[in-house]
Amino acid sequence: MHKTVGMRRAGSVAAAVMVLALAGCGGDGGGAGGVFGGGDVGKTIISGNAASQSAVDVNPDVFRQDVPCPAIEVEDGGYIVMKSQRGKDDDPRALQYQANLEKWARKCRREGGEVKMTLGVSGRVTPGPAWEGGEIFLPIRATFVSLEDDADTKRGPKPTVLTVPVTLGAGAPAEQWALVEQNLVVPQGGSVKLEIALDDGRNRRQ
Repeated sequence: MHKTVGMRRAGSVAAAVMVLALAGCGGDGGGAGGVFGGGDVGKTIISGNAASQSAVDVNPDVFRQDVPCPAIEVEDGGYIVMKSQRGKDDDPRALQYQANLEKWARKCRREGGEVKMTLGVSGRVTPGPAWEGGEIFLPIRATFVSLEDDADTKRGPKPTVLTVPVTLGAGAPAEQWALVEQNLVVPQGGSVKLEIALDDGRNRRQ
């Protein structure tokens, strides 16, 4: 499954939301990830004027506890991708760009009998000496993995690959990128975790 999510500039509304959502990262069981900052019900104000409104709709979902959410881990080697000119991986002068995964967060909800995860990921891309400018399509791979045993062969559904377009000029400073995917379906029937990684297309885990 491939999806394209476009969030290119830190000044955009989507990227601003990501900055706020990821600002509290750091407590997800020892990793750099965390959960999206949710609203405290005690801080939620519902108001209405009986003189001007016949009824006030109250969404009961506001008062429900958060749905337990699988932990997030980054696959070994999944923090960074270095893209070089074809056949010149060992030549520093042939480096086109380097992409890093820096922050991540998640929150889950029940919807239509399923548990769905909202995943937020952000990082930066730095141009190399061989980059001539243009658009990069950065793949982020997300894979649910069973925790029922220690074997790393018991995996969930086929990985989801989310593609983030990033415009990067030649010789430009590092460009920040951000991605929010709201509809990752969490497998049920056992404990799972979500593994994420920058996908260089060479060592995909199926």
